Amino acid sequence: MNDIDIRELIDSYKEIGTSTIGHLTGKGYLPDIKPLNPCTNTIVGRVLTVQLISDNTDVINQALIQATPNDVLCIDAQVLGIKACWGALRTCAAIYEKLSAVIVIGQATDSVQIQQLGFSVFAQGISAVTTFKSDHIQGTLASDIAYRFGEQTTTIRSGDIAMMDNDGVFILSVDVAQKLLPDCQKKHKADEIKFQMFFEAYTHNALDEMFNSSSNTR
Repeated sequence: MNDIDIRELIDSYKEIGTSTIGHLTGKGYLPDIKPLNPCTNTIVGRVLTVQLISDNTDVINQALIQATPNDVLCIDAQVLGIKACWGALRTCAAIYEKLSAVIVIGQATDSVQIQQLGFSVFAQGISAVTTFKSDHIQGTLASDIAYRFGEQTTTIRSGDIAMMDNDGVFILSVDVAQKLLPDCQKKHKADEIKFQMFFEAYTHNALDEMFNSSSNTR
């Protein structure tokens, strides 16, 4: 796909909740990655991966510089254990670089400040223990990430498409995202019609009328 097609694909998925994707596939779902703050819209962007291999996190700064606007930074911080590699100041940098969101396979910190900034950060958890300046081996940029959860292993690559909202995170290859899109759009439209019909009746105290009408047409 060319860049124009990718932008159209990304824009299309912004209209679709992750729960709709989850009705059709479990592929690419990251079960233990959750938003630090409420996320009321679907955020979609191309992934730029960062893999940490020690407590030296300088490569994250390089990634922030090299990322393009609307990218989603995905950081493999599993090697850090309880230490957080992402906090308020790096969130400020992400905002300046116009990133769409950040995914940390690991811990984040400064949760209150990140909430104040209103930027979308997704992580496995929150920790008060953080990294510090280190001379150990730096991590790598744009390397494949092996995300593991139980028996599930998902490979995350730079250029993949990340979809995120309050219900969770999916990361799919462009090809898979393209193939799933028509079915996702169809299900989203059908579910939205049903929900809006119920919501309209609910807000106008007309549920009995709606359900009686439905039963009479069977």
